[in-house]
Amino acid sequence: MKYLLLLLVFLSLLDAKIYRDGSKEVVLDDESRLMWVDDISVIKNLMNHDEAKKYCEELNFIGFSDWRLAHIDEFEEIVYKKNIKTNINYAFKYNVPDGYWASTAHWRTFWYNADYMHFVSGTPYYDNRKTKKYVRCVRNY
Repeated sequence: MKYLLLLLVFLSLLDAKIYRDGSKEVVLDDESRLMWVDDISVIKNLMNHDEAKKYCEELNFIGFSDWRLAHIDEFEEIVYKKNIKTNINYAFKYNVPDGYWASTAHWRTFWYNADYMHFVSGTPYYDNRKTKKYVRCVRNY
């Protein structure tokens, strides 16, 4: 029985690909090697796309200064549709069921629109870059 319990604990650790480090207020994704900011700022900062991009590029958080806006496909990796409240992986403590800016602006609209993840539905969309949306910075580790 003791060995079965140890085996189950070990297997659950192997499955822990996305988890929160509460002491640093970040979420780590071991599979994609990404570190996401997960503090109160991600539910308070509403910015247009240019402001969001600059904010992440200038952010110095927990001793790192190489933060950036996530690509839309990186946001798709943290969407979890079984979390019907906010459609984000349960490891995240802070999230608003609304739009979060992604990095890509679209040349086909002459860079007028940019991608964002809509955490109401867990679906990527694009919108006018002057629109205010939330910001969640990410970095590679």
